[in-house]
Amino acid sequence: MSTKKAFSLLEILIVLAILGLIASIASPIIKNTRDKANYEVAVLSLAEVAKAMEKHYLEKGKYPVFSDWNQLSNAESPLREYTSDVPEQDPWGRPYVIADSTENSYVLEGLSAPKREKDYPDFSYSDGLKFKQKGKKN
Repeated sequence: MSTKKAFSLLEILIVLAILGLIASIASPIIKNTRDKANYEVAVLSLAEVAKAMEKHYLEKGKYPVFSDWNQLSNAESPLREYTSDVPEQDPWGRPYVIADSTENSYVLEGLSAPKREKDYPDFSYSDGLKFKQKGKKN
């Protein structure tokens, strides 16, 4: 007489319930880590552009003037001389913002992580590589 060993339906359901519980706990942690990483990439990308603006100022005695981000990030941008890493968008696919651009000053802005404004707020770089986060004193 042969006996077959197999898992009962109840055992399978218990394992599935445990896996579901683990997934529900891990999912928010993974999303938070991804938001934090994307925010840091956005801040560092904008910092690279601000450094290129400063290098241009040191060499030419004035900042390059841009009317919008597309003009700043295109292949003919004078910043390409100082960095090849001029992003067209932030990690969430949104454009960065040029709030001010004159020969004497600039303000470059990045947006907060979507639906995470308190943890990862709007930020900016301005002339002199000054970094600011909205709602925080720097």
